[in-house]
Amino acid sequence: MLKSFLSSKVFLFLTVATTLFVVIFSCVPVTPGENAKELVIQTSKHGHLTNAHLVYARDGLNGTWVKLTGTNGIYKFTVNNPQGMYSVAVAEPEFGYNPKKVWFFNAKLSETNFLPIDVFNATDEDAATLTINVPIAYDGKQLSVFFHHEHRFPFVGENEPTAEGLKRAIALGLPKAKADLVIFVGAPWSESGIEKVAIIREFVLDADKEISLTEEMLKTPESATKFDDISVEWLVGGTTYTFGSDIKIPSALKSDNDLYILGFTDWNRGFVYSEYRKDYPTTTPFATSSINPANLPETRVSTSVEANNLKISITPYNPNLTGLSSILYRITFGYYDSVSSYGNPEFDVVYIAYVSSGYLSAVGNNYVVPKIGGDFAQFDIDTTKSILVDPPFYTASNKSVKDLFIPTDGTKILNFGYWVF
Repeated sequence: MLKSFLSSKVFLFLTVATTLFVVIFSCVPVTPGENAKELVIQTSKHGHLTNAHLVYARDGLNGTWVKLTGTNGIYKFTVNNPQGMYSVAVAEPEFGYNPKKVWFFNAKLSETNFLPIDVFNATDEDAATLTINVPIAYDGKQLSVFFHHEHRFPFVGENEPTAEGLKRAIALGLPKAKADLVIFVGAPWSESGIEKVAIIREFVLDADKEISLTEEMLKTPESATKFDDISVEWLVGGTTYTFGSDIKIPSALKSDNDLYILGFTDWNRGFVYSEYRKDYPTTTPFATSSINPANLPETRVSTSVEANNLKISITPYNPNLTGLSSILYRITFGYYDSVSSYGNPEFDVVYIAYVSSGYLSAVGNNYVVPKIGGDFAQFDIDTTKSILVDPPFYTASNKSVKDLFIPTDGTKILNFGYWVF
């Protein structure tokens, strides 16, 4: 039984159930491609670079699926298709209460030759504890610790003062990764706000570690203009996100690789618009009234089963915003044969398929969910079971798909269709 139109209850259930594995993180490539035909795939578990359970790739639209072998989360694949078309499939087994999961990514090399996928299923082996010593003057203060995409808010005062007069805060469960480490003394919601900022560049957290911050390392934040209805976040070093920081990165700490993310959210229509800027704007960066994308298609998706294959027909979308065009479509779906006592589907496998605009055009807007077989067979879709397909989510930008992963100064991104009301 195929269901392509979902009630809001079921849609929200599928969306919430899959939210934790549909996020694309900004990510710095560990290893760039060696030639124009090489695709680099980078897998991680909650930010920790490590191999996924299964990774397959296909050259062109109808090539043979090839199983890839990775090293520390890095896979490489040569695309010989004249148009640069390729597909990637990543699978993870059941984890805790989560069902099996599959990510499909379909694009052209000219759109992106780098693909980071975080499969989330992190264990204790993928995380580490960071102990932070700060001057005793900050005893009792709350720290805001940002590393990669994670954040922790420990309080100072976990110990008696050290011989150097330092007090301790402990940040648990940070990802084992290499990224810029950002630490605020204070929290965005605290009465005193953010008092000091420290940034440690290219910090490697590969095991439990302890660091000490001196007064010289802690810089006073620089005040910044606040804009009505526009949020400000930092993307530090291309990987580490901060939030709640309507302040400038201290000049003494600022790097050319740091960006400000200026965001506007329309909760009623369900879209987020973001601009990435190297410099903090001195005037309102954009008029929120001008961010008025065209309505989504009335029929965003239709589905059918043909020869035991699931075909998902996607209606292309033009946001009708100057300089922006749709570059990536995301479809979440799954199959099941039972429901819980609350009436929610109990999925056997949940899928997320990313389809670039170039790939979607090449397949005539009809995406056929692949069946790979072999050791991937347990993850292949079973069209004899009940299937739920969410309407697609749309990403539009003034740049390429690769710029979604590695934003640069001037990148503009619209994500549309992320909520149902």
